Amino acid sequence: MKYSVRIAEEDIELEVRHSGDATEVVVGDRVLTADLVRIAGSPVYSLVLDGRSHEVSVHRRDRRFELVIGGESYHADVMDERAMRIAEATGDVGDVQSGETVLAPMPGVVVGLSVAVGDTVKPGQSVMTLEAMKMENELKSAVEGVVKEIKVEVGQGVAQGEPLVVIE
Repeated sequence: MKYSVRIAEEDIELEVRHSGDATEVVVGDRVLTADLVRIAGSPVYSLVLDGRSHEVSVHRRDRRFELVIGGESYHADVMDERAMRIAEATGDVGDVQSGETVLAPMPGVVVGLSVAVGDTVKPGQSVMTLEAMKMENELKSAVEGVVKEIKVEVGQGVAQGEPLVVIE
């Protein structure tokens, strides 16, 4: 299956191939072996990509995913072949994402705020730091916009999926 992925302001075309127990991910002319296993009852996956192990926390919101890898938060928009054809037919390709609510990717404690209400943010800009499982996770905006509301304070505990910052 082919996918179009936009992550960190970069567009990537990739293909996922399954053959028996083996999975390959093709990105450009690179072919990578992959193994992805969900850790039971959690949004955390064990990803082995070309022999390198990664722990990835994944939260899905329609076509958008929030990924936390090595304490860094990334937003990714993902479309499969069918969704790409529909978007092309309706002229919905390349629409600029406007507005978002940054959600807690996991339970934790807010240990830092990088923005204030009224600040202008760009995609990839840090909005806050969340400590979870003794690791600090920098949460970033996926869109350009203005911070309309900060729903938490430093020192506050948050649940997974809880709204943290509203950007319009």
